[in-house]
Amino acid sequence: MTPRDKTEDKTPDAVPTLSANTAIVFCLLAVAQADGPVGARELDLIARLVETCPTAGEAHGKTGDTASLGLARELLGAEDGLESGLVLVCAALDTAQCAQAYALAADFVMLNARIAPEEMRLLDILAENFRLDPLTRAAIDTAAQIRLAPELGQND
Repeated sequence: MTPRDKTEDKTPDAVPTLSANTAIVFCLLAVAQADGPVGARELDLIARLVETCPTAGEAHGKTGDTASLGLARELLGAEDGLESGLVLVCAALDTAQCAQAYALAADFVMLNARIAPEEMRLLDILAENFRLDPLTRAAIDTAAQIRLAPELGQND
């Protein structure tokens, strides 16, 4: 086979894949960016939330989290970044991990203390893409509100 024959080979290009950790960081960063530029407080909150859910088989550490954040930012910054990124996210996560990613995004919105309509719309988009059952989504949303009420001073 000559070099020319190799270049004319019609094998499909490799489909890019995300790790589960990067997929979750993508979801959190997308929610953070929904209402404007992401600040240091929001980045810290993303890091704390990611630490609470180590995905099976992945080592976590500053370097890995930084790489995940960088890749998530790159994906979101691309043309049609949210749509194409969500395709990659859905491919990277199984059903349970999709529910976990949605739950972390809901926690982020609640912990951010300012719930913007854009953030709620992004939660809707995540739920649609993850094909979350409406009752499952309602349970996750309610659990986030109950779990975070003491931290947000919402207990009477």
